[in-house]
Amino acid sequence: MNHAPKLPPLERYIRILELLASFPDGLGLTDVARMLALPKTSTHRLLGTMQDSQLVDLASSGTYMLGDRVRRLAYTGADTEWVAAVVKPHLADLAAETEETCYLAKLHAGHRVSSVLMEAPDTPWRGFVLPGKGMAPHAAASAKAILAFQSDTLIQAALAEPLPLLTANTCTDPAQILREYEEVRQRGYATCIGEIDEGLAALGVPVRVPHLGVIYSLGVTGPMQRLKTKNLETIAHIMQRYAERVSDALAAGYVRQPHVRAA
Repeated sequence: MNHAPKLPPLERYIRILELLASFPDGLGLTDVARMLALPKTSTHRLLGTMQDSQLVDLASSGTYMLGDRVRRLAYTGADTEWVAAVVKPHLADLAAETEETCYLAKLHAGHRVSSVLMEAPDTPWRGFVLPGKGMAPHAAASAKAILAFQSDTLIQAALAEPLPLLTANTCTDPAQILREYEEVRQRGYATCIGEIDEGLAALGVPVRVPHLGVIYSLGVTGPMQRLKTKNLETIAHIMQRYAERVSDALAAGYVRQPHVRAA
């Protein structure tokens, strides 16, 4: 009598993820077990472990689907071309309204944050944020606006990297940076006041994408005195309004990206 080879647990987990990725609306326990030719008790145990690790979610209807952790992993690795297409109009409007250089930052797989898109206003002085430029987790407003909303493990990994003293205003004390992250969570925006360049300031606001959390942020940068004259909190409120628009645009784009949805 032939028996199917016993699969190692990791292979079973992967097969479940691959199966659920093909059924965005989810599958019931019985369906998963039958499609993968697994005992129902084993399938239940595997799904339970995956649920504990946020690899799968159990809907109220009793169906299993890909979990937020997998969706976030797929989204952070998504092609940026469609992201640029849906975000660029909003970023251009933000630059026009604030009359400052605006940019979109992104959390990549791991804990690295970098700029991915920039728009500058039609004014005599225009800043420049190089797309692909890494954002210092302890100094850049856009990085703070993202990292403040991540897990403790990810934050610890980011702050375990060397934290260079960029100007006299740069904080390199992890404990103090954690306190600043808490302030960001409370007020809803981050600042960089001469921490990277003594003559420049920047603000960052988180962009919350449904089911994925904060993996993007909007940034505005300009001469320190000019931004202070405009009032940082006023600018932050404008940015928060645009962050909602960007969130809606990204959410709509996400559901139309099969390679991201399937992960």
